[in-house]
Amino acid sequence: MSKVEVYLDQSQVQSLQKILNQSELGIHVLFDNDLITDVFKQPYDEDEFFTPENIKKVQDEVMKLLQFKTLAQKQDFISSLDPESKQRIVRAYFYIIENNIRSHSKQTH
Repeated sequence: MSKVEVYLDQSQVQSLQKILNQSELGIHVLFDNDLITDVFKQPYDEDEFFTPENIKKVQDEVMKLLQFKTLAQKQDFISSLDPESKQRIVRAYFYIIENNIRSHSKQTH
C-alpha cells in the first residue's frame, strides 16, 4: 500500500483530537447510535475488511472526512454515504479508537 500524506490545519487536528478523546469516553459524536447499532448487527468478516481494496476505500473515505472543518459537515458527509461506505467508515472509526486506546495503555509485566 502506498504512503498517503494528508495536510490538516491546526483547527482540523484539534477537532480530530477532540473527537478521539470523546470517543475513548464512549461519546461518539460522528455517528448516531442507530447507525452504530446497525453496523455491528451485520455479519462481518474481519479478513475481508483488511483486504487491500477495502483499505484503500476506507483510506479515501477517512481522508475526505478529515478535510471537513466542522462536526456538522463531517456528520453530513457520513449521512450522504451509501450504506456500504457508512459501514466501512464506522468500522474504521472503531478500529482507530481501539488502536488509540491500546497505544496509550500501559503494559503490565
